[in-house]
Amino acid sequence: MFAQPAPLSLAERDRRWNLARDIMRTEDLRALIVYGDREAAAPAGFSPDSYFSNDRPGSIVCFIGDEKPRVYTFASLMIADHIQAALRGDLQWISPEHLYVGKSGRDVGAWLAQRGLDGGRIGIIGLEPYPPFYFDGAMPARTMQGLEQALPKAEFQPVYKAFFKRASVKSEEELGLIRYAARIGEAMSETLRATAKPGVSEADLVAAVVAACFSMGGYTAEILLGSGPEYVGWGPPAWQYRSQSPRTLREGDIVLSEIFALYGLMETQHQAAVAVGEVHPNILRAADVARASYEAGMMALRAGNTFGDLVDAMEAPLLASGGWHVHPLVHSINPYGPVGFGTAPGIESLPEAARYPQLRPLPTVGRELPLQTGMCFAFEPNCGFGRHLANIGGTVIVGEQGGIALNENSTRLMRADG
Repeated sequence: MFAQPAPLSLAERDRRWNLARDIMRTEDLRALIVYGDREAAAPAGFSPDSYFSNDRPGSIVCFIGDEKPRVYTFASLMIADHIQAALRGDLQWISPEHLYVGKSGRDVGAWLAQRGLDGGRIGIIGLEPYPPFYFDGAMPARTMQGLEQALPKAEFQPVYKAFFKRASVKSEEELGLIRYAARIGEAMSETLRATAKPGVSEADLVAAVVAACFSMGGYTAEILLGSGPEYVGWGPPAWQYRSQSPRTLREGDIVLSEIFALYGLMETQHQAAVAVGEVHPNILRAADVARASYEAGMMALRAGNTFGDLVDAMEAPLLASGGWHVHPLVHSINPYGPVGFGTAPGIESLPEAARYPQLRPLPTVGRELPLQTGMCFAFEPNCGFGRHLANIGGTVIVGEQGGIALNENSTRLMRADG
């Protein structure tokens, strides 16, 4: 059993708050508004508010100059939690005097107007696209309208890219959280492998994997999972959103998953694939291509390369194989940003896709990003031949000479017991 990391320190708090102030200085901002989506929005939750507050997600954090930030939260429930945390003796970054109920553009805008900032240049984290789920930005239109009405002369500037540039290079304290999250994800992946047997339902698999996460003090809000002798989809199990029974595993199935493990809101991802008995030869072939893509990516994930170099390296085995892919080969995490789909064929390769009138492949985002030591990425190479798909992968850190793997078992096709 690995010991859990210590709580984030006040030194880490100061590092992050100084990061916000550096954004304000370099972008010539009089204030910085950090929007956080509601809690339990998963996967790919948008929670830069918690990055600066080290507290419950779902708030707006506001910086003015070198002052301590003010937090506008969604309800008095967070105040109750804040009081309880103080009674427990938890290390808190935000004092009661800086925590307000009123997560709205109207409330935030009124305070900034009171401070004389109408007519000033104000940065916002939350307006820009945040793939793969917030292509129009995370901040609601009503929140933005409230800000504009309260500050009609202000110039609002999206600054997520400036935030990503700084926050994507992780500190040693943050890397400690990520490493522990990866250990949780490794245990979750092993639980999937050990539980996958003929006669076991997909619901049994999800229950066991989630239990493994919480038993180690981690958090997960969703498991992407599918199974069958052939499988071409990607997402949460259909029985979670459609009233139907969970599928029961059979001999010859492939179980494909994407496991999200979080600790201290630092996330790792694990593409655990399990063969139940003898699977179709095309699945084995696809898994070999995915592994070759993973290894190519590990070599390319080094300081000095760009994200585009990484995507090209990971895509080369897929292109050479003539296969197709269903989801990105790689994307950043902690925070999300660049996404690498590459140019290889997607599900439009399937004959069934011809019936869909508008099927657009998603583009690679962020090719020009320079890779820096300490950045965090989810490797998820995947390959399909016909209706047979395989994916593998895990979480990796950019190193000076190549990628640093934080987990191993999900980086190859795993086999069920029996």
